[in-house]
Amino acid sequence: MSYTPNESAAQLYAEKTWLAGAIITGTGYGIVASLSWLCFHIFWYRIKIKDVNHTRNVCFLVYVCVIFVLGSLFLASNSRFTQLAFINHRNFSGGPSAYEEQMFSIAVDEIGNVSFTLGNWLADSLLVWRCIIIYRDTGTALSWIILAVVACLMQLASYVLGVFFLIQISTPSSSPYFNADKTINWTLPYFTLSLLINIVVTILIVLRLFLYRRRMIQVLGPGHATESTSVAAMVVESASIYSTFSLLFLITFITKSPVSNTFLQVLGETQLIAPLLIIYREAQGKGWLSGSSSAASSAGNGDQAIRLARFSDIRFASDLARRESAYSTGVAAVQTLDRKEDGIEEVRREDMREEIELA
Repeated sequence: MSYTPNESAAQLYAEKTWLAGAIITGTGYGIVASLSWLCFHIFWYRIKIKDVNHTRNVCFLVYVCVIFVLGSLFLASNSRFTQLAFINHRNFSGGPSAYEEQMFSIAVDEIGNVSFTLGNWLADSLLVWRCIIIYRDTGTALSWIILAVVACLMQLASYVLGVFFLIQISTPSSSPYFNADKTINWTLPYFTLSLLINIVVTILIVLRLFLYRRRMIQVLGPGHATESTSVAAMVVESASIYSTFSLLFLITFITKSPVSNTFLQVLGETQLIAPLLIIYREAQGKGWLSGSSSAASSAGNGDQAIRLARFSDIRFASDLARRESAYSTGVAAVQTLDRKEDGIEEVRREDMREEIELA
């Protein structure tokens, strides 16, 4: 006796992909929650002790809290929507898979749609900002301005397409897979532009970090180019994790594979992991610093100067330490001599008292 629903193999396979996506999304949210707590703890402590970069710490703390809220809303919405499809409305015509595709516009799923889009905007915006920061001290001011303007225009275009995407999936009987108005399906342009932004920025960031690493090795040796320029750092700083999942979704979406159902849901949390990893590296002091960029940029023109400057700094520090040590040692010696003299004087006074008493 078989308990398999009276559905085709294609329908059952599509339902598996939807359910798998919901489960994996929960795993992604666990990572988001963990990273959010780690970042929150560090920045809250820095704010309490009134760290020098108070404004930046507050901004990062607010950003982390917003990311966590969006991730939580997306998970709650996606979980509830999955429950409606697989339990409450199990007998929907075409099965749970058809329900998930045709009921994107209901209120509970709309919360997840808005959270997804806002999270994508915040993630891409942070990545664009990081790219602008990394290239801030390189080349001429004009080239940096051009890079910043182009990156900001691409991000602005992403905002516009994101609005059209939200309008589409908020329309009854529409979803990311088809538009009920029989017009443009904004899913492909929106996700393609988002992926394009990530790929371009990823290439720029990895290239910059690679050149920085090579220059620092040439100038200061391998030991000075391991923290900010390792392979792991390049992966984190460039947010290539999100780019990978976004590319997988687009490939499966274009080929009309049901597996796109899985990647679409996973993207909701994966896109939040990338910026949180970047912020966590910043919180640990391992992120890209403008001072490092400046040092790398000037290395080509003053290799010997950098070596001498670093050597003189070390020598000055050691000389200062020796002077402080000598000073503290001298003070201790003087204090010891003073105590000895006071003791001798006290003994003399005692002897004089004894002589007077005997007399």
